[in-house]
Amino acid sequence: MKIANIELTKERIIMLAAAGAAILVLLVYLVVYAPLIRQLKKKHAECKATESETLYACHIVESAGKAGGVRMLIAEKDVSLAINELTNYGKDIGVNFVSILPKDIVRGKDARYNVLPIEMEIEAPDERFSAFLGSLDELEKVLIK
Repeated sequence: MKIANIELTKERIIMLAAAGAAILVLLVYLVVYAPLIRQLKKKHAECKATESETLYACHIVESAGKAGGVRMLIAEKDVSLAINELTNYGKDIGVNFVSILPKDIVRGKDARYNVLPIEMEIEAPDERFSAFLGSLDELEKVLIK
């Protein structure tokens, strides 16, 4: 069995080096660059979703400030103040609150908001009850929007 001598000329060395470099670049692309691009696309989608949620929240805050000028969003710790304002307002127009029972705060269907269920037992004639419900939008500290 004869092994042929391979004559290494300058041209063959350049071709082998170019082929080796091309294979190395392809391997680096497949092993490093392609997974990073996939992660970048995933993070980009997350950033777009967060940006959309932030713009929506900014719109809500802006619209809350423009609606009447005196209304304000309340923090969870200030719920009792809003309940007091609601009951005082109701008493002024002839609605009797038999009981008010705040429940535990839960996450709403829209994950951006917490929901505080409040169970109320109210006594009032139909016309006063309707007037009370119809005028809830006039309160400064809002429980219901």
